[in-house]
Amino acid sequence: MIKIASTISINKYAKILFLYFLILYVYRINSHTLLISTFNQPIKCPDTDYTFWLSHLLQFPDYIITHYWLCWTIDIGVVLLIIGCILFNKSRYIFSILLFIIFFIQRITIESYSCSHTKSISCLFIALLPFCFKKEKNIELMIEFGRYFLIYILLISAYHKYHYGALLNFNNFSNVLIHQHVDLATLNLTHISYRIASYLIKNPCIATFSFYTLFITQVSFIVGILTKRFDRILFILLIGFAIATYLIMRIYNFDITVLGLTLLYFSNSKNKV
Repeated sequence: MIKIASTISINKYAKILFLYFLILYVYRINSHTLLISTFNQPIKCPDTDYTFWLSHLLQFPDYIITHYWLCWTIDIGVVLLIIGCILFNKSRYIFSILLFIIFFIQRITIESYSCSHTKSISCLFIALLPFCFKKEKNIELMIEFGRYFLIYILLISAYHKYHYGALLNFNNFSNVLIHQHVDLATLNLTHISYRIASYLIKNPCIATFSFYTLFITQVSFIVGILTKRFDRILFILLIGFAIATYLIMRIYNFDITVLGLTLLYFSNSKNKV
């Protein structure tokens, strides 16, 4: 295997990643998806996730959610640790480990008591993982792991579209949009997502073409297994995918784009394989 030597330093990559992480966290503040917004919720839903069940057996989410100032402390602590990861190069791995732990505690508690388990949140933890190591070779190895994890997510999503027959049903996407925007059809007819969806629903041929375009976009990431030469193009496709799914379907995929930064890291490699 050819050794990868990126022209972007790990330090520069780290600063870009944690700054982007901070931007996504500000979005969470704006959308009220922090602990303080979930404080004292009476209903929890661990679902069938063993990680959630283990957390509740340890009882730390149940304790946190009932203590107002502890919720504030964790929410603010995440921000301070992100800033620490940006500013302090030599001790970044310590801040990263603490951020990984505190952010995990925060998300497991919020998602338990908001009864909403988001799969894409795992991308943030995979993006953080490299900086929990001190040696550069281990950091770069884990960054490459994040790259392949991203490719796996998109390819497995494309596979399920085929496996469960969504590609073979001409009206599938139109029907999905009808059900996805029932609330907007009742409460907000001028919403941009509803306007786009309405057009696609009225034009099933265009809707089907859009769905196949989404499928092809995801399948195209298979090239990333074979070579890193097209990583910049894949990054652009990933951003387009995230924006399109957010505008058309109101599906938040921007957590996945954090791993897209791994594509930029390796797209600057001196030796691409």
